[in-house]
Amino acid sequence: MSEVTTLAMGKEKAPRDVALAVVHAPKTHRILMISSRKHPHLWILPKGGVEKGETSGQAAVREAWEEAGTPRSLKIPSEEDKLLELDLDAAPGTTKSEKWHAHVLHCEEEDLEPEWMEKHERNRAWYTPQECLEKIGQWYSDPSGSGELQGLKEEKKAGKKQRKGGAMERAIRAFSESQGLDQRT
Repeated sequence: MSEVTTLAMGKEKAPRDVALAVVHAPKTHRILMISSRKHPHLWILPKGGVEKGETSGQAAVREAWEEAGTPRSLKIPSEEDKLLELDLDAAPGTTKSEKWHAHVLHCEEEDLEPEWMEKHERNRAWYTPQECLEKIGQWYSDPSGSGELQGLKEEKKAGKKQRKGGAMERAIRAFSESQGLDQRT
């Protein structure tokens, strides 16, 4: 894979690494989603920045534990087992691109922790791949909060949600294909 950089004010900036967790329940073939903190009626996949000294697989396990309450002991996926890697260009008006690393984590529905770090901020639920695609589409097309934004700010927000939503959709589709699952079930 090639290294991606973005030019910003004459300097090369490395992209921000983001780990995305596709938490799969092998018995039911459903995927764990979490509610958005900013818009609790909307659903996304667990994700977050890769910290210094951490692999993207380690970050995916940590983010799933923090945001969704998966067991901390989930098997850390290797870089070779990565589901997908996506280079997201910088959003309009920003200088930082992102490199998303999507990993599949396996966790049965009954193995979720009853208490987790972001329990007071998020809900969690299991969905079929098709339902996940619908929920993600609702997240990035939702106009919540756009009334308070004007012009370029609104454009930036919409572009950012489109990029992130598209990345989550691609991860769900890649997962479904890798598992031989019909995305409609």
